Amino acid sequence: METMDDAGVFRIAPDVALVQTVDFFYPVVNDPYRFGRIVAANSLSDIWAMGARALTAMNLLAYPAGKIPPESIEWLLRGGSEKLVESGVVLMGGHTMEQEEFVYGMSVTGVLHPDRVRTNAAARIGDRLLLTKPLGTGVYSSGLEKDGLTEEQYEEFVASMERLNKYASEALDPFDVSAMTDVTGFGLLGHAFPMARNARVCLTFQADRIPLFRDTLHLMATYNTQQVCKCRQYVWPSTQVGAGVDARLPLLFMEAQTSGGLLVAIRPDQVDEALAALHVAGDRSAAAIGEVVAGPEPDDPAPVFLRLV
Repeated sequence: METMDDAGVFRIAPDVALVQTVDFFYPVVNDPYRFGRIVAANSLSDIWAMGARALTAMNLLAYPAGKIPPESIEWLLRGGSEKLVESGVVLMGGHTMEQEEFVYGMSVTGVLHPDRVRTNAAARIGDRLLLTKPLGTGVYSSGLEKDGLTEEQYEEFVASMERLNKYASEALDPFDVSAMTDVTGFGLLGHAFPMARNARVCLTFQADRIPLFRDTLHLMATYNTQQVCKCRQYVWPSTQVGAGVDARLPLLFMEAQTSGGLLVAIRPDQVDEALAALHVAGDRSAAAIGEVVAGPEPDDPAPVFLRLV
């Protein structure tokens, strides 16, 4: 709880630890099949963010009985199951209940060697920062809700949310990664903040190098998201924004992301090779977006842990 890491790690033997997580949320697309795939990708992500191998999952489903066709539930569960199969994860069961609000999620268990945990609390000064997926799911979700997306825009953001972080985590396995987390409900800055604070460092982001969906800034002129400032009070007092940074970008970087990518701190001499490995693995938007620098002094009354330049 102190570090706000992505999953719980419990040692069960000298060389084996369990990694456990749970997640569920409301529909972000109208297609039950693709929503099921997105839920699975998002729920599994925390396991891979810890550098672990996902083993088993259990479904969590609540829905208003009689208001959703049974075939829609079938397609939902089929979509989630397909992503579990792609991940090599065994579905062990789950729990279903009736309620007015529709939610779907999964609890997931993985394993790893206790010495190979990729926590969010050990970023090193001098490391470079990588992001493996583009940002903008909140803006695109708002556009979708108002029927404002083209087919190409819809496919771009749904395909990204369906994309498993398994491949990025495995591609990064050979490299010297000091800290890693996934970018989901608290946005880029919300997940970067504990990474910086835990290690008493400052994460400096080059704002114009952070990958976005192709039309994100254009859509922001019309659409926004109700969660765009969800973590503003949490991160803003410790964030410094350079004079030349586009005023839209800090809002976008605080926006909640659904099934976002991995934020990675990696040894600087391995950046090019790691990016090449990520691109070959299929995460073609992966980019170097900043670096880890010295953080504030312990007695600083207004510490800066995040910087946008």
